[in-house]
Amino acid sequence: MPDRATRDEHKQRMWKPEEDLSRAKKNIHDLLKEIKNTEEEIDKLTEWKENIQEQNKWLKSAIRQEGENASRIRLMSGTHRLQNCQKYNAEQELKLNELKQINMELEAWKKECEAWREDIEEECRRRAEFEAGIKKARPQSYEN
Repeated sequence: MPDRATRDEHKQRMWKPEEDLSRAKKNIHDLLKEIKNTEEEIDKLTEWKENIQEQNKWLKSAIRQEGENASRIRLMSGTHRLQNCQKYNAEQELKLNELKQINMELEAWKKECEAWREDIEEECRRRAEFEAGIKKARPQSYEN
């Protein structure tokens, strides 16, 4: 994963709300781009997988139809091609599962960054309210 500060790291450092808020927003933006890219790749792999499955069905039916009428070489080459397609399909399925796992991890990171951003925004609001309260209280205390 790229250099991303977590909420725990944020709490350990001196608080700089503008930097932290900017970093959280940048992290979310970067993660959204990564998520979009993985989802596009997942869509491509899913489409390829479906095409390969259709080819496999066609090959199976072609091998069955030719059956006894086909030469031994033709049956062997058809069977070999079918096995290769099935192997490739299994490899694509593994890659698809890996991409789905990566996508889930990216979504979790995004949620963590969004929670971090919300924490920062809430803390900024609380500090602003506190400072506004102090400013209101100061003039009154000087009058007394």
